[in-house]
Amino acid sequence: MSNSVTQKKMQIDGIEHWFARLLAELTDCRQRRLLSCQGSWSWCMQVAQIIQSQSNDLILISNQTQLGNIVPFAKSETLLGQEAQVVIVDLFKGLNADVLCVAAGLVRAGGLLILLSPDAKHWGQINDEYAIWQNQRVSPKLRFIEYVFEKIRADTNACIELKEDRDLPVILPLPQASMTSLLDGKTCDQARALEAIDAWLQHPRQKIALVTANRGRGKSTCLGFMVRKLVQENGLSVCVTAYSRQSAAMLLAQFPGAQFVAPDRLIETRETADVLVIDEAAMLPYAMLNQLCRQFKRVVMATTTGGYEGTGQGFLIRFIARLPEQELCRLHLHQPVRWGRNDCLENWLDETFILNPGPVTVDMSVSDCRYRVLGGSQNALILTRIYHLMVSAHYRTRPSDLRALMENPDLMAIVAECETELPGVALINHEGGFDEVLSQQVFLGQRRPKGHLLAQMLTAQAGLADFATYDGLRIQRIAVVESQRRQGIGRELVKTADEYAADQNLDYLGASFAFDSESAGFWRSCGFRLVHLGYGQGKSSGNHSVAVIRVFNPALECKVSQLQEKLRNSLPLWLCQFLQEMDVDNVVSLLQFSEFSIELSDIEKNEIRAFSEGHKGFELCFVSLQRAIMTSIAQTAGDQSIHPWVIEKLVQNRDWNHLSVDPECQGRKSIQNKLRRLVSEMPQLENSVS
Repeated sequence: MSNSVTQKKMQIDGIEHWFARLLAELTDCRQRRLLSCQGSWSWCMQVAQIIQSQSNDLILISNQTQLGNIVPFAKSETLLGQEAQVVIVDLFKGLNADVLCVAAGLVRAGGLLILLSPDAKHWGQINDEYAIWQNQRVSPKLRFIEYVFEKIRADTNACIELKEDRDLPVILPLPQASMTSLLDGKTCDQARALEAIDAWLQHPRQKIALVTANRGRGKSTCLGFMVRKLVQENGLSVCVTAYSRQSAAMLLAQFPGAQFVAPDRLIETRETADVLVIDEAAMLPYAMLNQLCRQFKRVVMATTTGGYEGTGQGFLIRFIARLPEQELCRLHLHQPVRWGRNDCLENWLDETFILNPGPVTVDMSVSDCRYRVLGGSQNALILTRIYHLMVSAHYRTRPSDLRALMENPDLMAIVAECETELPGVALINHEGGFDEVLSQQVFLGQRRPKGHLLAQMLTAQAGLADFATYDGLRIQRIAVVESQRRQGIGRELVKTADEYAADQNLDYLGASFAFDSESAGFWRSCGFRLVHLGYGQGKSSGNHSVAVIRVFNPALECKVSQLQEKLRNSLPLWLCQFLQEMDVDNVVSLLQFSEFSIELSDIEKNEIRAFSEGHKGFELCFVSLQRAIMTSIAQTAGDQSIHPWVIEKLVQNRDWNHLSVDPECQGRKSIQNKLRRLVSEMPQLENSVS
């Protein structure tokens, strides 16, 4: 037997005892660590078998089904809320940063996050599914892999490297983790939150109580305590909802008698209770949250911040930030429950993936900014600064975006710089350029090449059969430091992208985003044209995706005009079908951005007068009313007030019982009479029907 084989066998034989000592050490000090097992596939599997024999409390996350009882990467988020002593992540099919972060959040105090992988310098020998970008291009340099393993090597408190054919590492003692003390089963944070709920119930204006916390702070458990208190001590009726029953499992475990109803069912049945409790509210579409907040007099909602699902930050930026502050009671849980304070693994994770960046502040004058397109060879420092800004300012940022920044060859960044400050960034992606055969396959729904979001959206969804043959740029994200917003930085970033696209002789510059009135106003002010509206609501935003574009190639001009006309022609039908629940402000913005306009016939004008001045029934006049109102709103100044019913009934034709509450009008007859007055008082409408 050769020396290397003998050494390997001795190492494998010694791992069982070494691993048992490591777990004992962690159990004793209540710390959590990351164990990076680096070697061949066969060696890593031997190590995994030894570990599995040592711990019954274990979760294995892998994309390799032959390993047996595994959770695939795509379903890792279903584990949120669970915990285990040992969590193993198999990286031999690639490193997905989102999954790694989810896995770390499952490890309880005294536990281990274990990564099985090749050595970083041999990473190119595996088929990394997460290093393949559009057009099947692979990462030209594995800079993200290098970055992660450098972070592992740099923090010997949080991380241990166990390598094939190397001596077993020394297990260094760690400081004792300070676990959060409990009184009657509650942390001080949880107890204070329960006390605050009593004051909240008495507050005349605070309709919503928001509970926020980082992962592992006992947020769902605290909600369970609240439900019990509201029902048993306050005698209130309480309804619990969440993205799924599984999402609320920890809450329901604290009070099994709680009534759980799915959110779509709540809206459908118009069910009410004294208090609605929403766990992980960030996972629900914003339109659904708005409806639930209108439906219930008091709402307690909770969300995870500093997380890695790409939802918590968006919830704070796009939903909570738009609520009147006087209507909001904010509660935050600081103390960790699942692990101790100053936990080694949490500290490493936060630093490596910038999970809790805090607000970015800059001291500068906007007039001193310069704008430039970064090349593809930037160092990790500038890229992590860009990512830091994105996490702070953009609602969809996830850890996997850091890998894209470092490795995606088609992704570029445009930065706003002022000396050493970085107040803004735009990410742009090259798209399109398909041959005619592939473009036709995309149009027919037969192919869906990775990436090329805008090119495929306008080809397959909007119906422009050859659009994917054109070369263009898509502005993927724009992030600006909060203190510098609305100062023109975003428009200058777009202008720089516009100039770059023109210099590269590209055919178009476009963007796709979740439609809301604020975003629409920005893109409209930048001179973009609205050309497509998606049917479905986005998971992150709850709003419909739209496509906007600026054209440089004259050959595209006529085709883009056709898309605009198609959109305008479709809106009357869409708004009373799959856009029927769209927010009123968004409908107004949509009509104005699309420049909707229809010339009314004399018959239609007379029909509208018969409704507003006479007693002709709504249903008999709806088509004429809708066309006239939509045209009138499209021509209305942005600051002019419009009664919600004008949109909800005259445009979207919502059910009479599902209109916004107006205490002055109850019942169909009263509502219809008010609609007659509203129509007669619209000045633009009066001019169009006279």
